Amino acid sequence: MTPPEQRDADRIQRDALRERGEEGARHRRATIRRITDIVWSAVIASAITIIVVTSLGWLTTQAVVERAREQGAEGLVALRAVVCTVRFQQRPDAAAKLAEFKALPYKDDAIKKFIADEKLATMVGENAPAADAIDRCAYAINNLAS
Repeated sequence: MTPPEQRDADRIQRDALRERGEEGARHRRATIRRITDIVWSAVIASAITIIVVTSLGWLTTQAVVERAREQGAEGLVALRAVVCTVRFQQRPDAAAKLAEFKALPYKDDAIKKFIADEKLATMVGENAPAADAIDRCAYAINNLAS
């Protein structure tokens, strides 16, 4: 080969190598762009999902725990009201007390005071009744009186 032909061949080879390198770089940039698009799509989809789930009030673990605690407390108060009512009915003077409460104009307050004084809504081993136990018990006893 002659030197100009050799130079042309070398130049063609260098151009081909450069073109392959540029094509590889374009391919890498396209791959990186696809990966970043996928990652951003996943992040945005996750954020939207969290927002939708919480705004619609669908159950989350915390909501389930809170609801279970509320139902448990409500059940406990209802049970204590039943125990309180049975304790009241087992008293020897229950009929007389019912008649006394029925004659009072504000019998709910009198019944609540009686329940608190006699500790009918207080369970064994406790110093005070559960919240709302006295109210529920007074309501149940008041319904006995009616």
